[in-house]
Amino acid sequence: MKYLLFLLTGFVMISCAPRDPYHLEAFEVFCEMVASDAKPIAFHYPMDAADVDAAWNRFNEIAEDYEVLLYREDDFPGSMLFPDTGEKSIILIYRDDRLEQYLQWKADAKSDEAREALARRLGRLMGYSPQGINSLLHKNANYQNLALNVVERQVTHLYYEDLQEAFSFYKDVLGMQMVDSTTVQVSADAFLALHPVSDEHPADQPKSTAIAFLTDQLPEWYAHLQQKDVPIKYTYKPKDGGPHDGFVAIDPGGYLLEFEQFKQHPENELFMAVLSDLPRIKASAGAFYGSITWTYHRDVLGMQRFYEEVLGFRLVADQGWTKIYQTSETGFIGLVDERRGMEDYADEKAVEIQWNIRELERIDAYAQHWMGFQYTAGSFTGPERYRYHINSDGGSD
Repeated sequence: MKYLLFLLTGFVMISCAPRDPYHLEAFEVFCEMVASDAKPIAFHYPMDAADVDAAWNRFNEIAEDYEVLLYREDDFPGSMLFPDTGEKSIILIYRDDRLEQYLQWKADAKSDEAREALARRLGRLMGYSPQGINSLLHKNANYQNLALNVVERQVTHLYYEDLQEAFSFYKDVLGMQMVDSTTVQVSADAFLALHPVSDEHPADQPKSTAIAFLTDQLPEWYAHLQQKDVPIKYTYKPKDGGPHDGFVAIDPGGYLLEFEQFKQHPENELFMAVLSDLPRIKASAGAFYGSITWTYHRDVLGMQRFYEEVLGFRLVADQGWTKIYQTSETGFIGLVDERRGMEDYADEKAVEIQWNIRELERIDAYAQHWMGFQYTAGSFTGPERYRYHINSDGGSD
């Protein structure tokens, strides 16, 4: 119980100290966290030097019980992650090589390395998730990201030679609702916008994307698409014990549509909780409760950093060669290693991604300061040349 309490309270360097002058209960919790590998290293909160002296022997007894090591830090450098401790001391609780890792960070903290990179490095050493680091940066250094503004809808833009055929397919075959002249609704806040091909998006442009429709009614959808003579690329072959089941169809423009159901599995444990209560949107042969726009990459690790540190989205499923991020309530982006995915990476691609938020003006200042690349009128090209748009929550355009 103590363990859970202190996990939930966050980083206590910035919280009020308890009345116990030696803070032994908190210290024991931190020792337990390090001993169980819940944290690579823990910082006991700042104390006056005299209080550390008085409690030092007892600190060491507790540390010995948990088989962890201590280091007294009397000169902790301030960072974007945590405020300066002034003249107070902190106790570092660690195992193995973590002290050397901290000392390397401290030496670099006195150099000219980028302050945000140093803050993230310290956060990782302390075991914080990217979202936890983002929250502390937001609190202590006015850091911003897209996810902090709450995405109200995700729109994936696709391009067709025969636009009317595409509209007919999504409306009449799949039974999706049109919300305006170009846009069909997949789930509560995930949409597809259908456009004619153009000079920017010609007919022969590589797709470099696929769309997953999340449903609990795979047999019904499979039978329905077969009855409608929709081309099937990968057939429906459910398996016991796997992370997901599904099949892949091909829409009139050649885009791959993955009808998919995720199952309880070690790589999906958080994702299953996220999906559990999502609203269902009725269509022809069943209902959809989410949509994943898959994008295909050469450098998945670089894209992962972009989605977590620049955009601020949460990783909800890690399949090794794919990383799934929740971008809105029912909208998701899946980053795929193109060496194993259904599509290949391409410099130019027949897809663009849009996120709608309520307070668009807040993004402008954030984008120029934090993104580190060209942002113009709500649009930008991210790593590996995917095109993104940020709009007000007034529609799909």
